[in-house]
Amino acid sequence: MTKQLTLATAILWASTTMATNEANENAATRTSEAIQTYRQTLVIDGQSENTQPPHLAPVYDGRKWALSTRWDDSNPNALNIRQKMLDNGIRGTFYLNSREPEEQQASLASKLTGQGECSVGGHSVSHPHLPQLPANEVFYELVANRIALECLTDRPVNSLAFPYGGYQDKDRPEVLEGVTAAFLRTGYHHCVYAGFVTQNPFLPENLVSTGLQVVPGDRQVDAAKFWAQIERVRNSEPQSRQTSDCIFLGVHPWQVGEELDRLGEVMKKLRTWDDFWHCTQTEYAAFTKQRRNTKVERPAPGSFVITRPCAFELGSDIPLTLEFDGNSVRSATVDGVPCSVRQTDGKTFVNVPHSAGQGAPTRIDQTVEGVAKKFPGLKASLTFDPKTGNLSYTLENETGSTLSRALLTVSAPPAFDPGILRWSREEITRREKWSVAGKVSQARTGTYWSDGKHYVAAQLDFVLNGERGRLFTTCTVSQD
Repeated sequence: MTKQLTLATAILWASTTMATNEANENAATRTSEAIQTYRQTLVIDGQSENTQPPHLAPVYDGRKWALSTRWDDSNPNALNIRQKMLDNGIRGTFYLNSREPEEQQASLASKLTGQGECSVGGHSVSHPHLPQLPANEVFYELVANRIALECLTDRPVNSLAFPYGGYQDKDRPEVLEGVTAAFLRTGYHHCVYAGFVTQNPFLPENLVSTGLQVVPGDRQVDAAKFWAQIERVRNSEPQSRQTSDCIFLGVHPWQVGEELDRLGEVMKKLRTWDDFWHCTQTEYAAFTKQRRNTKVERPAPGSFVITRPCAFELGSDIPLTLEFDGNSVRSATVDGVPCSVRQTDGKTFVNVPHSAGQGAPTRIDQTVEGVAKKFPGLKASLTFDPKTGNLSYTLENETGSTLSRALLTVSAPPAFDPGILRWSREEITRREKWSVAGKVSQARTGTYWSDGKHYVAAQLDFVLNGERGRLFTTCTVSQD
C-alpha cells in the first residue's frame, strides 16, 4: 500500500449531503478541503517593495528549538511533577487513560491542564497492549479516550502516546496497518513515538508530527546520561531536524522525594540551556500542522494574504510565525490586530494570531442518550449499519439560538473506507433539525478487522452565541 493510497482512503469527503428542514430548503454543502481554512490580510510597516514573501518559521517566535515534556499514565504523582515543572518554567503534556468516569472539576485531567500551563494527551481508555486487540477495539480505545479527555478539560486533544509503546507486531503486518488506520480516524495528528511517524509505510508524509525524546530516568534521575542524550541531539542537528524541531523529556511521573528534586535541578538548568520555545506537545502539534498547511501570497508591497487552517482543526490557538529576512519590518497588523514582532540575527519574526471566531473550542461535550448537558437544547443521534455501510446523523437545535459555521466529522471503523466523512453547514437555525446520510464500504476483511464491536464517532464543531463549541456523538454496533 502506498502512502498516497492511504491518504486517499483515510480522508474523503461525503459525495452527497441532505438537510431536512421544512422551513429552509438549503442543503448542507459538501466540504471541499481536507482542512478547513480561512484568509487573513497581513500589513507590514517598513516593508521594502523588493522584499519577498516570508518563510514559515519551523518553531514559534523564531526560537531554535521547541522544548516540551511527556508524562504517561494517570498517576496522581503527576500533580507533583507538574508543580516542579511550573516552578522551573517548564511546560508539557500528560498522557492519560480514561478507565473510569470522572467529574470534570475534580478530574486529574482538569487539574493537570489548569489554565493551559500544561495539556493532556491520549493514552487509550484502559492501557491495553494494542497489538493484541482487533482493529475495532484499537479504534475504540483511541477515540473514546480522546473524547473523554476533551470533555473533562474543555480543550482539544491532538497528541497520542501508545500504551506500552505498542503499535506493531513483526509477525503480523496487518497490526501496523490497523493501528495506523485507527489513528488516522481519531483526530490525533501528533505521536510521541518517532518510529511510528517516520518508519510507517501506511502513514502519509507530513500528516503527523513527532518529537525527539530524551529520558532523565523514570524512578532514579541520571542527570549525566540525560545531558549526554540531549547533547547528541544538538550535535546532530541537521539529522535531528529531519525528524522534529521539538525536544521533549519524560516518560513516567514516578519521581518522588530526592529524585523529584533532582528532576527539578535538571529542569532548572534546561530552562535556559538553549533558545527554547517552552510549549506543550499540544501546542507544538498545532503549530506544525498549521505551518505545513499555510500559504502566504503577496498581492501588493507590504501586504500579504495568509490562507491558514482554522484553530479548531489544529487543537490550539497558537499563532503562526513568519520569518522575514533583514530588520526593515517595524510593525505588523493582521486584519487590523497588532502582531508581536521580534528581531534577532538579521531576521524579523512576526507572530500572527488567529482571527476571532476561528479559534479552538472552549466548551466540549458528548451526548448522553442523545442530550448534550453543556449545550442545553442540542440533541443528536448517530446510526451505522455495518452490513450496508450506511450511516446517518441528526442534530436538533432547540437552544433558542442559531448555530453557525458547523462542521460535522464522522469517523468510521477501521475496516471501512472512507475512514472520515465530513459535511459543513453555514447555519443551523433554532428549532431546525439537520440530518445527513453517508455510506462507507468494507475495504478490509479477516478476523483482525471484523472482530469486536463497531464503534463510530461524530464530532460537530460550531459557533453558538459567539463561543466555539464541540459536540461528540457515538454509537456502538454489536456483531451479529
